[in-house]
Amino acid sequence: MFPRREQNMEVESYKVRYKYINRFTRGLFFLAGDTLALVVSSLVAYSVLAPFAGSERPLPVEFTGLMIVSLLAGLSVFRMYVVNWRYMSIRELVRIFGGLTGGGIFSLIVAEMFMNPGNFEYAYTALTLINALVLVGGFRISKRLYIELVSAPKKRKKHTIIFGGESEGEQILRDILKNERWNLNVCGIFDDRIMPGLLLHGTRFLGGRSEMLDYIRNNSVDQLIVAFPEIPKKDLKEIIDEVKSIRPDMDIKVLPSFHSITDDPVGVKHIRDISIEDILGREPVKIDMESIESSITGKTVLITGGGGSIGSELVRQCAKLNPERLVMLDVDETELFHIENELKASGSNIIPCVANVADELKMDRIFKMYRPDTIFHAAAYKHVPMMESFPDEAIRVNVGGTRNLAELACRYNVGRFVMVSTDKAVNPANVMGATKRVAEEICMSFNGTCDTRFISVRFGNVLGSRGSVVPLFMEQISNGGPITLTDPNMKRYFMTIPEAVLLVMQAGAMGDGGEVFVLDMGDPVKIIDMARDLIRLHGLEPGKDIQIKITGLRPGEKLFEELLNAEEGVIDTNHTEIFKAICSNKLSKDDLDTKINRMTEIINSGDMSTLRDSLREIVPTYNFKQSDSEKLEVAQKWEKSTSNSGAKNGRTGSKGFRKKDSVASELA
Repeated sequence: MFPRREQNMEVESYKVRYKYINRFTRGLFFLAGDTLALVVSSLVAYSVLAPFAGSERPLPVEFTGLMIVSLLAGLSVFRMYVVNWRYMSIRELVRIFGGLTGGGIFSLIVAEMFMNPGNFEYAYTALTLINALVLVGGFRISKRLYIELVSAPKKRKKHTIIFGGESEGEQILRDILKNERWNLNVCGIFDDRIMPGLLLHGTRFLGGRSEMLDYIRNNSVDQLIVAFPEIPKKDLKEIIDEVKSIRPDMDIKVLPSFHSITDDPVGVKHIRDISIEDILGREPVKIDMESIESSITGKTVLITGGGGSIGSELVRQCAKLNPERLVMLDVDETELFHIENELKASGSNIIPCVANVADELKMDRIFKMYRPDTIFHAAAYKHVPMMESFPDEAIRVNVGGTRNLAELACRYNVGRFVMVSTDKAVNPANVMGATKRVAEEICMSFNGTCDTRFISVRFGNVLGSRGSVVPLFMEQISNGGPITLTDPNMKRYFMTIPEAVLLVMQAGAMGDGGEVFVLDMGDPVKIIDMARDLIRLHGLEPGKDIQIKITGLRPGEKLFEELLNAEEGVIDTNHTEIFKAICSNKLSKDDLDTKINRMTEIINSGDMSTLRDSLREIVPTYNFKQSDSEKLEVAQKWEKSTSNSGAKNGRTGSKGFRKKDSVASELA
């Protein structure tokens, strides 16, 4: 009835039978080879020891048989008959040693019980074990030696050098030498920390950074591997610029920092192309994962916006901490499907939920069903120009959705409510930023009215997020340009998605409730400089191969973003990358509810003419009427003031942070 299904079942059955037949045949082959090696080992041991024991000392046949059987049993116990001999390594040799030693000891114990062995038998066993280790180990590793030394392909390999010769560089070099498929020929290793002239797996250390640049100038190098995860980003950027200036078409690979690789041995599969994250000059943040576990492990965690850039990374990081249930909620069912499919093998109880945070009835049913202990609220409309065209939607979701979740959190006794905010909430010039500022006010107003701890975390742009400038620039470069930029003076704070999410989780775990935490985003980056760096990463020249076109500021766009409001200062916390903003509730919860209800009435009436004015009643710093010339004047004052303060203070944690924000206060 189902011929195709029956045929597939027959094929699968054949594959299973072939697998077991192949394993059985390989086991018999190894058993025969090991038996021969052990017989030879014992005969060699006897021929060496017999002259010292007297000419009439016969070969102890029974003891030899017992010893060989015991040694074979020891190898079997250490599972040496299911090993693929093409991939023999030191780990397998250690297992061979363990199996032979265990088998030898067992044979002596049995002999003591039944055969009364003498000194000759003990010496005979020891010498046999030494011979067997050489012969059995040599037999097992012979195929790998043949493949790597004799039958290597003769095709041209890429002329490769490695910068970084410590643990990571050693593991990558070993992987390259072991696997011909990488098609790489490492001709030298460079590391300022290691003495030149030393050899690593047969490859010589040729010097440090300056010697590497000279080598690239004088040799046709195809690829540079930077196997130095802890290298300062500033130094990495300088190396990339110097190498590209010498050989623009040279392929450069890097080994990512700690939060991007597993704990498995490092190999060529872990290296990747240079990305903009590698050259922004920001060092990876330090995270204490143990302090986060108490709010995640064994708890029910709800993540709104679980399909977005920040929300999906929150899902990934929380899944590693073994929550009892992990509910990811979003209106985008496709993204939820992708995240669920990605994390199937994690073992976490991940529950996708398609819903809108502004839907009160649906959200109430979800809270009643899952009873979350911790909420990460990342759902929001974030696209600035689009929300200028649809301010009603921004208010409905960013404001109404946050208030809806806050009410439900209190009603269902949620432990922690952590809202993801943005630097655009500070002195907002657009609807999106103003609505996120209102969301912060909502969290502060609800804190203290119930047992839930409400916390907001404010940070800048994240690299690689949907709708961000980096993917747009990459697409424009791949299309041959031009790169479109709204203003040459524009600056933004940037952070990678994983470190932003880990800091959000850290801030949420350390908050007592009512705080607005601010992440130290480092130094602001000029967007035009980022565009030029991206062009150079593709081996092209800005202004020559790819043009940069200035288009003018879009509606609601600012030339720079502050992380603290004009009336705010900052307080240190016990984490060097997280600060606490000094915020004052200007509106009581009742007054805030009244004004939000007023905006809802305006939206329902369909008359949007006064909607922005109503939003400004809640956020007095919301300036939606600032002209482009006024924005430029403020930005120039900001740049001049911060450059002066930076020259005096540098980036010295919270002191430099406070100085910058005092400048923002004066400008506001």
